[in-house]
Amino acid sequence: GYYKFTRAQIGNYTIDDKQQLVYVTPREIANAKATYNNKTYEYTHGFGAIITSATSTTSSGNINHIQKSFEQTDEVVNVSEPRIYFGLETNSTVVTNSNNKKEFDYPTENALSNTENTYDGPAGLKANFLDRLVLSLREKIITNRNIIQRAKTVMPYLEYDQNPYLVIRNNGEFVWVLDAYTTSNNYPYSQRTMLENNGITKKEINYIRNSVKVIIDAYTGDVTFYRTDKTDPIAMVYEKIYPDLFSKEEIPEQISDHFVYPEYLHNIQPDVLYRGDDVWDIATHNASSKVSSTKGTEINPYYTMVKTTDSTTSRLGLVIPFTPYEKQNVTAYLVGSTDENGNNVLKLYNYPTDSNVLGPMQLDTQLGQDETIAKEIENLNVSGTKLSKDIIIVPINNTLLYVEPIYQQFVNETDSLPVLKKVVVASGNKVAIGNTFSEALSNLVSQYAVDIEIENTDSLDELADLIIKANNNLKTSTQSNDWEQIGKDTKR
Repeated sequence: GYYKFTRAQIGNYTIDDKQQLVYVTPREIANAKATYNNKTYEYTHGFGAIITSATSTTSSGNINHIQKSFEQTDEVVNVSEPRIYFGLETNSTVVTNSNNKKEFDYPTENALSNTENTYDGPAGLKANFLDRLVLSLREKIITNRNIIQRAKTVMPYLEYDQNPYLVIRNNGEFVWVLDAYTTSNNYPYSQRTMLENNGITKKEINYIRNSVKVIIDAYTGDVTFYRTDKTDPIAMVYEKIYPDLFSKEEIPEQISDHFVYPEYLHNIQPDVLYRGDDVWDIATHNASSKVSSTKGTEINPYYTMVKTTDSTTSRLGLVIPFTPYEKQNVTAYLVGSTDENGNNVLKLYNYPTDSNVLGPMQLDTQLGQDETIAKEIENLNVSGTKLSKDIIIVPINNTLLYVEPIYQQFVNETDSLPVLKKVVVASGNKVAIGNTFSEALSNLVSQYAVDIEIENTDSLDELADLIIKANNNLKTSTQSNDWEQIGKDTKR
């Protein structure tokens, strides 16, 4: 009842001398039932972070927490200052160094007592010696602790992401990364869209750049603005107006190495639509275990390690796959990532129009048609439980690896969590199933793999429509003397 876990952010950290993909989830204070005095004097801060494996579960299929204790007895990532006085849930003023109250730090293992702490950081209202003497004031009063509001107070002319994330520095200190955006409604020849935050329409824009990163220390509350996009004219103007706003130093690599492409920026960009004969949809999948003939649910952008054809190394990317309009085969995928300088990079990788790459709905159909795989999944669907699944398509060079975890959850138990029971993997014209990801991969390259057929769903009528649309496009480009487009339309 003391804590609230608001955001789990994926990231690469060095654990046991090698890079591992983990989720970092800050443990913020959130005692909603506390009285005013308790919240002001005692329940002042969160404590530590849960570090969870993003690539493995326990032997029983449960979430694998690799660092979670208060005393850091299970420490795999160095944490020197675990206390969170500034965050997303720290929305009230607190008083520290009080004679009457000690701050609650964290509960002991036997839950019969609590450890206590006194804040010794630099944050707090500043009062000179005479003021303190007159007012008999020794306490520190810490205000404006919500990190988004704190950044807005310093610089109200930027738009701020509503999902900042926690990064653990090499020295074990916690900092928040807050993405900030410059916007305009007057950029020439640019498509307009509505800028929303948490589902609330704010304003119409036709220009947005993630030109600024704000780093906030979770213990001291120090706020540092960095201009990351050196070509953004709006950010340049702000730097001219406020010469002391942006740090003159580069962002430390130990922080920028953990930057991710913002989901918020990705989601507000207009959908990718090509000319009339080549329109795309976001790929869909079946979130339930039962194979359905419907169009399924749109896949949400997801973070995964990618190894694209234009890169020699793997990197963490935000991925979304596309299919041709009203078809099921994958035609392209979009990858948002950050480069070595912390800049956002958004790149599209598409297949030739005549290729026939397996789509998520086609994979589900194949699973339903194979008796062995379908039976293994159906055996999990026992009374009192429900099955759910997800899908991640991982680009590896010019190949796509499909990973579909299947979870079982007890519906009549309080606080029942999904448990990983099976993993389906597919690549090329093979598919396999296993109890774990490793087992499924081993089966994929063995005699246990199942052959799959990817059917071309174009009917004669659809092909005729495509030919008509292609000819109309050629006529339009010819009339406008657009020679480059004439060449493309002729080839099409």
